Amino acid sequence: MSTKAPIKPEVLKNVQDDLIQTHAELIVQGLLDNNAREKLKYIVIKEHSHVVKGNEELADYIVQETVGTGIIEEIIKDESITDIGYNGTDLIVESNDVKKIYKGTPAITEDYIVRIIQKFANADGKDFTPKHPILDTVFENIRINAVHKVNSPYGTTMSMRVSRPRLALNKKNFNHFAPEYMYDFFKTITAAQSNIAISGETGTGKTEFQKLLMSFIPFEQKLALIEDVKESHVKEMFKDKDIISWITGNGIEITDLIKAGLRNNPRWIIISETRSKEAYEMIQAVLSGHHIITTLHAVNARAIPKRFVNMAKIGYNVSEDTLEGDIRRYFDFGIHIKRITYKGSTLRYLAEVVEFNEDKDVTIFEQKFDDGKFNCKTNELSEAFKERLKETNIPFVFPENKEHQRLAPSKKVEIVEQKY
Repeated sequence: MSTKAPIKPEVLKNVQDDLIQTHAELIVQGLLDNNAREKLKYIVIKEHSHVVKGNEELADYIVQETVGTGIIEEIIKDESITDIGYNGTDLIVESNDVKKIYKGTPAITEDYIVRIIQKFANADGKDFTPKHPILDTVFENIRINAVHKVNSPYGTTMSMRVSRPRLALNKKNFNHFAPEYMYDFFKTITAAQSNIAISGETGTGKTEFQKLLMSFIPFEQKLALIEDVKESHVKEMFKDKDIISWITGNGIEITDLIKAGLRNNPRWIIISETRSKEAYEMIQAVLSGHHIITTLHAVNARAIPKRFVNMAKIGYNVSEDTLEGDIRRYFDFGIHIKRITYKGSTLRYLAEVVEFNEDKDVTIFEQKFDDGKFNCKTNELSEAFKERLKETNIPFVFPENKEHQRLAPSKKVEIVEQKY
């Protein structure tokens, strides 16, 4: 093909406008899927035959110009990428290990970012204009939030989260996160059908840890997964498990899906994040004999019961003491995860595990970071939980009352190269 554009700009624009109006979803799919691009090519050949006259090379060019997103398209191909953001002036690219400003060529402009945003807006049938200045939408494994420049004085902003059907935290790299004996511990408490709450700030890896716990659950135990957006991809990852996967929307909230879950006879109810009144229904599910794994925002693991109570109070009149007592009695473990930046790398690590108890919560594991080293300490599991392991015939010996030090992982992954 000639290096010159093989089609007049005004003709190309007319074809693109028509494709955007009639096949917006397929255009965004083309960002992620070559098969979608092939479908678009034949749509162009069929619906715009007067332009392409059967020329597949020309149809390819039109599709590339319509679908292609240049730099961002190339960045997304990197499996390590989790977040792509534009803060009004700079493109920021982030993986689990590194966060960097894109310095490649060509330079990223606001007009380029707006074109990306518009493609997602069109695919979802939404507007992104001064009258509708906020876009929040999900398409397949990409969630995008954008704020128009009318509300962003330094320019349009965009945040793109890319989720992938894989276990980012797994047995091979677990020792970057915590000592290996904690991997066996988590596998054991999941086998014992413990109720587990995972806390931490945004970006600490709560969802990835939740997925690791789900990987331990066998086919015989049915899971009902409830998410706000399709983010964990566990149906694709765990094809050998019995999983119901639901998302909120269309007037349906987490509370409604918890109630629906109870009618579907699951052994486990997995709630991607508890943050409001659904905490009450979740606790009722625990009291009715179902098992829960959920995440939430809390300052540490010991704060989890009080956070659940405060969230439940948003929608229900409750006795705080009674409800907190129920949580400590029937939730087994609180797990807190932290994230820090050390020498240019991001470290996510297990900070503490608390065993809840009506009388006194016990920190059975804690890990503190100190200049490239982790100081680890364990305490004793309760006799009640040890008896529970005996009753379920689960062989496991926890290394109680142990103090040791280990090195933090030093591997640094570079994710932004000039090729982008």
